[in-house]
Amino acid sequence: MKCLPCATLLNALLLTGSLLVQPGSLNAQVADSPEVIQLLTQVKEHAVLAENDAQVLESYSRSAVSWHSHAVRINMMKSHVNNLIGDFNKAKELRSLGSPWQQEAIDNVEPLLKSMADHLNAAIDHLNQNQNRVKMAPWQDYVRANSELASRTASLIRDYLDYGEAANKMDDLEKKLEIPESTGE
Repeated sequence: MKCLPCATLLNALLLTGSLLVQPGSLNAQVADSPEVIQLLTQVKEHAVLAENDAQVLESYSRSAVSWHSHAVRINMMKSHVNNLIGDFNKAKELRSLGSPWQQEAIDNVEPLLKSMADHLNAAIDHLNQNQNRVKMAPWQDYVRANSELASRTASLIRDYLDYGEAANKMDDLEKKLEIPESTGE
Protein backbone atom coordinates (compact mmCIF):
# COMPACT_ATOMS: atom_id res chain seq x y z
CA MET A 1 0.00 0.00 0.00
CA LYS A 2 2.87 2.31 0.59
CA CYS A 3 3.76 2.03 -3.12
CA LEU A 4 0.33 3.18 -4.26
CA PRO A 5 0.88 6.81 -3.30
CA CYS A 6 4.27 6.69 -5.09
CA ALA A 7 2.68 5.25 -8.23
CA THR A 8 -0.15 7.77 -8.04
CA LEU A 9 2.31 10.61 -7.61
CA LEU A 10 4.41 9.36 -10.51
CA ASN A 11 1.36 9.09 -12.77
CA ALA A 12 0.25 12.57 -11.78
CA LEU A 13 3.67 13.96 -12.60
CA LEU A 14 3.73 12.20 -15.95
CA LEU A 15 0.24 13.45 -16.80
CA THR A 16 1.15 17.00 -15.80
CA GLY A 17 4.32 16.81 -17.85
CA SER A 18 2.44 15.53 -20.88
CA LEU A 19 -0.04 18.39 -20.59
CA LEU A 20 2.74 20.94 -20.37
CA VAL A 21 4.66 19.55 -23.33
CA GLN A 22 2.19 19.30 -26.20
CA PRO A 23 3.49 18.08 -29.57
CA GLY A 24 2.92 21.51 -31.11
CA SER A 25 4.99 23.20 -28.42
CA LEU A 26 7.97 21.01 -29.27
CA ASN A 27 7.92 22.42 -32.78
CA ALA A 28 7.23 26.02 -31.82
CA GLN A 29 9.83 28.18 -33.42
CA VAL A 30 11.16 31.50 -32.36
CA ALA A 31 10.16 34.06 -34.94
CA ASP A 32 12.83 35.87 -36.91
CA SER A 33 13.96 39.06 -35.25
CA PRO A 34 13.45 42.01 -37.62
CA GLU A 35 16.29 43.83 -35.87
CA VAL A 36 18.69 40.93 -36.43
CA ILE A 37 17.61 40.67 -40.08
CA GLN A 38 18.22 44.41 -40.52
CA LEU A 39 21.69 44.13 -38.97
CA LEU A 40 22.60 41.02 -40.95
CA THR A 41 21.48 42.82 -44.11
CA GLN A 42 23.77 45.72 -43.24
CA VAL A 43 26.58 43.26 -42.48
CA LYS A 44 26.02 41.73 -45.92
CA GLU A 45 26.17 45.15 -47.58
CA HIS A 46 29.48 45.97 -45.86
CA ALA A 47 30.81 42.49 -46.67
CA VAL A 48 29.99 42.99 -50.36
CA LEU A 49 31.80 46.35 -50.31
CA ALA A 50 34.81 44.76 -48.59
CA GLU A 51 34.71 41.91 -51.11
CA ASN A 52 34.75 44.44 -53.96
CA ASP A 53 37.67 46.29 -52.35
CA ALA A 54 39.56 43.03 -51.98
CA GLN A 55 38.96 42.08 -55.59
CA VAL A 56 40.10 45.49 -56.82
CA LEU A 57 43.17 45.23 -54.60
CA GLU A 58 43.88 41.79 -56.01
CA SER A 59 43.70 43.24 -59.53
CA TYR A 60 46.13 45.98 -58.47
CA SER A 61 48.61 43.32 -57.39
CA ARG A 62 48.67 42.05 -60.99
CA SER A 63 49.11 45.45 -62.63
CA ALA A 64 51.44 48.42 -62.59
CA VAL A 65 49.55 50.39 -59.93
CA SER A 66 51.55 52.39 -57.39
CA TRP A 67 51.70 51.36 -53.75
CA HIS A 68 49.71 54.54 -52.99
CA SER A 69 46.73 53.09 -54.85
CA HIS A 70 47.11 49.87 -52.89
CA ALA A 71 47.15 51.89 -49.66
CA VAL A 72 44.03 53.86 -50.59
CA ARG A 73 42.13 50.70 -51.50
CA ILE A 74 43.19 48.74 -48.44
CA ASN A 75 42.11 51.67 -46.25
CA MET A 76 38.72 51.63 -47.98
CA MET A 77 38.51 47.93 -47.25
CA LYS A 78 39.49 48.54 -43.64
CA SER A 79 36.68 51.10 -43.32
CA HIS A 80 34.14 48.65 -44.77
CA VAL A 81 35.36 45.83 -42.53
CA ASN A 82 35.18 48.09 -39.47
CA ASN A 83 31.58 49.00 -40.36
CA LEU A 84 30.84 45.33 -40.98
CA ILE A 85 32.23 44.34 -37.58
CA GLY A 86 30.35 47.18 -35.87
CA ASP A 87 27.02 46.02 -37.29
CA PHE A 88 27.90 42.39 -36.60
CA ASN A 89 28.62 43.20 -32.94
CA LYS A 90 25.19 44.83 -32.66
CA ALA A 91 23.61 41.70 -34.16
CA LYS A 92 25.60 39.56 -31.74
CA GLU A 93 24.19 41.56 -28.82
CA LEU A 94 20.68 40.70 -30.06
CA ARG A 95 21.55 37.05 -30.76
CA SER A 96 19.27 35.68 -28.02
CA LEU A 97 16.26 37.41 -29.65
CA GLY A 98 16.92 35.77 -33.01
CA SER A 99 15.46 32.67 -34.54
CA PRO A 100 17.61 29.53 -34.69
CA TRP A 101 18.90 30.28 -38.20
CA GLN A 102 19.77 33.84 -37.17
CA GLN A 103 21.68 32.57 -34.14
CA GLU A 104 23.49 30.04 -36.31
CA ALA A 105 24.37 32.76 -38.83
CA ILE A 106 25.90 34.89 -36.09
CA ASP A 107 27.83 31.93 -34.69
CA ASN A 108 29.21 30.89 -38.10
CA VAL A 109 30.05 34.35 -39.40
CA GLU A 110 32.04 35.37 -36.32
CA PRO A 111 35.13 33.21 -36.96
CA LEU A 112 35.29 34.41 -40.57
CA LEU A 113 35.15 38.03 -39.43
CA LYS A 114 37.94 37.42 -36.96
CA SER A 115 40.09 35.84 -39.67
CA MET A 116 39.27 38.63 -42.10
CA ALA A 117 40.22 41.32 -39.55
CA ASP A 118 43.44 39.49 -38.63
CA HIS A 119 44.49 39.05 -42.28
CA LEU A 120 43.58 42.61 -43.12
CA ASN A 121 45.67 43.97 -40.24
CA ALA A 122 48.59 41.77 -41.29
CA ALA A 123 48.27 43.03 -44.87
CA ILE A 124 48.24 46.65 -43.71
CA ASP A 125 51.31 46.06 -41.55
CA HIS A 126 53.06 44.36 -44.46
CA LEU A 127 52.26 47.20 -46.85
CA ASN A 128 53.45 49.79 -44.34
CA GLN A 129 56.81 48.01 -44.07
CA ASN A 130 57.16 47.04 -47.75
CA GLN A 131 55.68 49.86 -49.79
CA ASN A 132 57.84 49.23 -52.83
CA ARG A 133 57.17 45.48 -52.89
CA VAL A 134 53.55 45.29 -54.00
CA LYS A 135 54.56 43.04 -56.91
CA MET A 136 56.22 40.47 -54.65
CA ALA A 137 54.65 37.15 -53.67
CA PRO A 138 54.13 37.94 -49.96
CA TRP A 139 51.93 40.96 -50.75
CA GLN A 140 50.03 39.01 -53.38
CA ASP A 141 49.44 36.24 -50.84
CA TYR A 142 48.01 38.72 -48.33
CA VAL A 143 45.79 40.24 -50.98
CA ARG A 144 44.56 36.84 -52.21
CA ALA A 145 43.80 35.67 -48.66
CA ASN A 146 41.85 38.85 -47.94
CA SER A 147 39.90 38.45 -51.15
CA GLU A 148 39.02 34.82 -50.36
CA LEU A 149 37.94 35.65 -46.80
CA ALA A 150 35.86 38.62 -47.92
CA SER A 151 34.17 36.48 -50.60
CA ARG A 152 33.46 33.62 -48.19
CA THR A 153 32.05 36.03 -45.61
CA ALA A 154 29.78 37.83 -48.10
CA SER A 155 28.63 34.50 -49.54
CA LEU A 156 27.87 32.97 -46.13
CA ILE A 157 25.84 35.96 -44.98
CA ARG A 158 24.02 36.07 -48.32
CA ASP A 159 23.20 32.35 -48.03
CA TYR A 160 21.78 32.74 -44.50
CA LEU A 161 19.64 35.70 -45.52
CA ASP A 162 18.40 33.78 -48.57
CA TYR A 163 17.59 30.82 -46.31
CA GLY A 164 15.62 33.04 -43.91
CA GLU A 165 13.65 34.54 -46.78
CA ALA A 166 12.87 31.10 -48.24
CA ALA A 167 11.84 29.73 -44.84
CA ASN A 168 9.47 32.66 -44.31
CA LYS A 169 7.94 32.13 -47.76
CA MET A 170 7.45 28.45 -46.95
CA ASP A 171 5.75 29.32 -43.65
CA ASP A 172 3.47 31.79 -45.43
CA LEU A 173 2.55 29.18 -48.04
CA GLU A 174 1.84 26.56 -45.36
CA LYS A 175 -0.52 28.99 -43.62
CA LYS A 176 -2.17 29.95 -46.90
CA LEU A 177 -2.67 26.31 -47.91
CA GLU A 178 -3.58 25.35 -44.31
CA ILE A 179 -0.97 22.61 -44.22
CA PRO A 180 -0.70 21.25 -40.66
CA GLU A 181 2.63 21.54 -38.91
CA SER A 182 4.60 18.34 -38.81
CA THR A 183 5.02 16.93 -35.32
CA GLY A 184 8.42 15.44 -36.03
CA GLU A 185 7.05 11.94 -35.40
